[in-house]
Amino acid sequence: MSMLILSADVGATHCRLGLWRGDELIEQATPLTAAEPPAAAARRFAAGRPLAAACLAVAGPVVNGVAELTNAGWTIAEDEVAAALGCPALIVNDFVGAARGVTALGPDGFTHLHGPAPQRGLIGVLGAGTGLGQALLSPVGESDWQVWPSQGGHVDLAPTDDESLELLRFFMERHPEHVSAERALSGEGLLALQAFYRSRGLAGDTLTDPAQVSASGDDASRAAIRRFCQLLGAAAGNLGVSLLPKGGIYLAGGLPPRFDLVGLGLVEAFLAKGRMRPLLMDVPLRLVTDPLLGLRGAALLAAERSLAPQHLRRPEPRL
Repeated sequence: MSMLILSADVGATHCRLGLWRGDELIEQATPLTAAEPPAAAARRFAAGRPLAAACLAVAGPVVNGVAELTNAGWTIAEDEVAAALGCPALIVNDFVGAARGVTALGPDGFTHLHGPAPQRGLIGVLGAGTGLGQALLSPVGESDWQVWPSQGGHVDLAPTDDESLELLRFFMERHPEHVSAERALSGEGLLALQAFYRSRGLAGDTLTDPAQVSASGDDASRAAIRRFCQLLGAAAGNLGVSLLPKGGIYLAGGLPPRFDLVGLGLVEAFLAKGRMRPLLMDVPLRLVTDPLLGLRGAALLAAERSLAPQHLRRPEPRL
């Protein structure tokens, strides 16, 4: 029997753990409490079972194998995880894990929004959730992939019409040092968009949780969701004209699947690049719906980084 690989998707308030045999997820859990660091949670989850390798995808910067989760007050190091689990360990940024997971999506793991079927080539990944993540994938040989991390979520927020000019001024008052795309395209950004529309006179309550914006149905929340989808489409279009990715652009993260992206104008905003519109007509655009994206990507990274390749049956890339 082949040995197991452990993967984890770790944030400030959650830790999802998975055990894999090849490309089969055989067990998963979400055990994190404020008092239990991720390495301890992973050790308890493994329960003494022999592991070939482990990869933790962590929502924070990773430098020389050490991740800092400032909000949670944790430092996670590869050698600490390796000692806890008794196997080689890898720590990566959570969006690196998510991006790698894109290459193994099955047909039920995405919704095709626009364009032709992807070809093997560059892939852009854009994910809106707690923050705005971005990564690039480039093919290596016939079946492998290289993930290129990015801080593209921190590019300038670019207005495209009179209302979004007003929105930029609204954000500049809140963040005079710099207004990034992430200020609008994140959970906190969705709340800020709802506050902007309330400031313009639309009806709505003061909200404190992004989920309330999705559920409330008031005028300000509906306008905020529409603008969010349009801004996300524009950001995806910016990535499209920058990369011209034959492999497509994939929208990931917890927020996009909540909304009717096409009906709320995301695809039209994606294409609205003037003379570059014909180029974007040929760029595939997909919404990721696979809830195991991060866990799957972390498992793939553990396998392909030669942590223990002799024990692992590597899944074939599916695009």
